[in-house]
Amino acid sequence: MAYQDYVKAQKLAEKRYRQAISKGFYPYLPVLEDLLRKDREDGRVPLGTVEIPIALIAGTASAERTVAFASNFMPLLDYDTEFGSKWSALCDSVREQGVNDPIQVYEYMQRFYVVEGNKRVSVSKFFGAVSIDAQVTRILPKEQDTTEYYVYEEFLDFYRVAGIYEIQMSERGGFPRLLRAIPSFDEKTGKPCAWSEDLRKYVRFLYSVFESYYRSKNGTRLPITIGDAFLHFLEIYGFAQLQSLSSAELHRRIERVWGEFRVLAEDNPTSHILNPTEGSRKVSLTKMLPIGNSVLKIVFLYAKDPQVSSWSYNHEIGRRYIEDAFGDDISTTAFIADENNAEEIITKAIADGYRVIFTTSPIFHAVSMRMAVANPEVILINCSMNTAYRQLRTYYLRIYEAKFLTGIIAGSMTEHERIGYIADYPVLGTPASVNAFALGVKMVNPRAMVYLDWSTLKDHNPYAYFRTKEIDLISNRDINAPLAEDMDFGLYGLYDNRSFRLAAPIWNWGRLYEELVNSVLIGAWKNDANDDSTHALNYYWGMSAGAIDVAYSSRLPSGTVRLVRLLQDQICKGSFHPFTGLLLSQDGTCIAEPDAMLSPQQIIQADWLLDNIVGRIPDTSELVESCQSFVSQHGLHEIGTKGL
Repeated sequence: MAYQDYVKAQKLAEKRYRQAISKGFYPYLPVLEDLLRKDREDGRVPLGTVEIPIALIAGTASAERTVAFASNFMPLLDYDTEFGSKWSALCDSVREQGVNDPIQVYEYMQRFYVVEGNKRVSVSKFFGAVSIDAQVTRILPKEQDTTEYYVYEEFLDFYRVAGIYEIQMSERGGFPRLLRAIPSFDEKTGKPCAWSEDLRKYVRFLYSVFESYYRSKNGTRLPITIGDAFLHFLEIYGFAQLQSLSSAELHRRIERVWGEFRVLAEDNPTSHILNPTEGSRKVSLTKMLPIGNSVLKIVFLYAKDPQVSSWSYNHEIGRRYIEDAFGDDISTTAFIADENNAEEIITKAIADGYRVIFTTSPIFHAVSMRMAVANPEVILINCSMNTAYRQLRTYYLRIYEAKFLTGIIAGSMTEHERIGYIADYPVLGTPASVNAFALGVKMVNPRAMVYLDWSTLKDHNPYAYFRTKEIDLISNRDINAPLAEDMDFGLYGLYDNRSFRLAAPIWNWGRLYEELVNSVLIGAWKNDANDDSTHALNYYWGMSAGAIDVAYSSRLPSGTVRLVRLLQDQICKGSFHPFTGLLLSQDGTCIAEPDAMLSPQQIIQADWLLDNIVGRIPDTSELVESCQSFVSQHGLHEIGTKGL
């Protein structure tokens, strides 16, 4: 039996060897000594005996035994050698008793390299073992400005909490998101804590079921790690929703969202629809709502009361707009929800016959996707920019166009050439608005500087900071809710502690809602998706679609108004784009060449600030506690580019 096993293992080794040679790859085990240079090591940490996944054992620590094995750890030497004899004897022992003694390994960048126990690894792999006990010493790399290094840094934080190695990520932000997707709290204190042994065992089980099915579907051909796909799966369904499911039920859930992994693997997973399309306005006689049908029932889900939230108030204006536009053809209802009860509200709305559901905040993107997958007959669409789901369309407005125009006004009106900008959340899209404002300022006043501050910082007052800089103009939130006491919104001047408004951006959500609802009524809703079924769809409308505008004060000089309206007209026609030409960041990095124009994806993903901006993008930990949860999920420092 041992001889037959060895011959079979040797054939596997020879096959892998030939494949490697034919493709120009190194045919033997990778050697850690070759990977490590003295300047790449920053210390060693013994971890004790750990159960490690065999799939992550990448090679050997030294070159002494490397040519005895092919790169799959199968034996290359002949059976009648001393090596072959020892391998065969070990094979019989492992078959009868298993591996009794832990191997010794170095862990470097989430891969293992064997110091002692190469044959035990080889035999264990031959028998299909999943894990093996090992005495692990972690080799810490020196700091490197690479994605691989930053991902590994995040893994170290993840490992301190989770204590498992199996899951690998390819993009920054993956491991922090995984910890949020699988929360662990101390029952007594309610505070986050390290994973219990039971939780570790269940996550390993869940991941093994996912990995097995993912491999059976040839998912490893996609340019993402299994961990990337696993995280996507968890964020779609929610960890709590999966805990009671059998392997067969988990397989069905994976199959239901398989197309989402192909979207995730795309370099640019989202197609941005910048204006109403011809297809969305094309009447389909076969797919129209039946004439005798009752009215189209639509739900709007708000994260806060429109009476006190300017964000919700803007969407509420849009809801009322489409009620007037469509009359008796539709019926709309609005609900206020949070992340905890949103699913319950959506479920009841679907049971009550609502067919279209607008979830108007990024906090609802996970539950929106979950409900869209479970209810394919219902149209759910989420207001956000950081999701890339084929089965859930998203929408947002190009508010940066209005910010650019108000920046022109600020640059022409400032007396001290110092202009304040108060931002709220450091999330996707915020740097685009700040930079567009700064571009407008620079266009008419190259000497003026924009001083960026944040309303959500702990123990901080932007106005106190602005007073020290003698700032006379401030750009703040875009519009106030009816019951909000603070009236400082839009672009306004400060003179003798009194403010007067110069301009304010206008979000016209009703324009977008009107087009989307109309496409449902005429049976054209699916036409946009037909153009590219492997991409997520994001409606990203602006002035050209009538979804963004600017209100001007009568106090503005006529020449300024004329210039702004001229540029607005050019933006509407597509003849002018704010993010065109040479763009330099604060540190002098060239963001765009003189003849270049940024794409929607590049604008949305911006995590840099222009060279005429004084200020920075804060870390999540610097914000008031009430904002940290939202920013931790949608902030610039937390999201990898694959999630856009």
